[in-house]
Amino acid sequence: MLNAVVAGLGIQGVAIVYAMDKLGFNVSGVELSGDTLKSAGETFVKLGIQPEIYTGDAIEGFDNVIVPEEPDIVISALPFNFNYALAYRCINHGIRYCDLGGNIETADRINALADEKGSAPVMTDLGLAPGMVNVVAEIGAVEIGNVESVNIRVGGLPVNPTGTLKYGLLFSIQGLYNEYVENCYSLKDGKKIEIESLTDVEKIDFEGLGELEAFNTSGGIASTLESMQEKGVMNCDYKTLRYPGHVQYIRFLLKDCKMDLEHFTWAISNACEYITEDLAAMHIELISSDGKIWKKQMVVRFDENFTAMQKTTGFGAAAVAGIMGNGLMDGVKSAMYADVPHDKFRENMKVLIPEMVF
Repeated sequence: MLNAVVAGLGIQGVAIVYAMDKLGFNVSGVELSGDTLKSAGETFVKLGIQPEIYTGDAIEGFDNVIVPEEPDIVISALPFNFNYALAYRCINHGIRYCDLGGNIETADRINALADEKGSAPVMTDLGLAPGMVNVVAEIGAVEIGNVESVNIRVGGLPVNPTGTLKYGLLFSIQGLYNEYVENCYSLKDGKKIEIESLTDVEKIDFEGLGELEAFNTSGGIASTLESMQEKGVMNCDYKTLRYPGHVQYIRFLLKDCKMDLEHFTWAISNACEYITEDLAAMHIELISSDGKIWKKQMVVRFDENFTAMQKTTGFGAAAVAGIMGNGLMDGVKSAMYADVPHDKFRENMKVLIPEMVF
């Protein structure tokens, strides 16, 4: 049986452990925090799985904990600022590695190191967006052919929106802040351009949800721009989905009031609660040069065991990690979404999130 090690057993780490177990891996988890360990252990009992658990620092204890496991894949569910240190150790030991991303600079450093010194595949930014939806877009590009434009729209939303912002917290406020304030990139007329976040608002109708709004945010496109540019795509962009009216209030806070992270955190933590009854809405549309349209609209909802964000992020990462762990991407150093085998990805996603059809 193949071995997988998951570093970090927080919200997403628990989901990844479950998903890798379901894909047939022998799974071990490493966690430093006692409170997190206790919560993860209770969840594993509820789920009926028994992963091997190690208490300690996945980075400092790498040689004593991870290496003896002889992992076929190491998956980081740690905060992004720990990813480079863990990836560095995996690259030096020739161990396959992937993570959930969360920071463009960190991902660039990891990919550069993999290209320079790697002997086993390394892949960053395997969340929901960037991550799973980017792989789906690559599948669409192959199926439709001669792609001219690619539009990716994704949002994690409360099932029951309340308050002025109609939003519920699904991950750290700092991560949300970064998405909203940092500039983003797109392809326009075949050239990579930098654009301002919280701009270019458009309306999209979702069956069962009604009208949502989409607007530019940072980080969701990742290596898809380069991949699509190589394919000759002229226009490619990513936008975040929210319930109508959200972006105008966020623009007021960040653009008009010029809130920094501290004040934004205070405002959002008072306006929104952390939620578990959530959904992930995804709209991916590609148009070919001869007018063919490839469009997928998908909605994944929470269930009794996992939030929609755990399923689309943790399970989505596991779908790729399972492929890497089986050696199906060997020969690639810093892997891109276009490198993921489509049939196997679909097969894994059918096992993990059967309600997604693409």
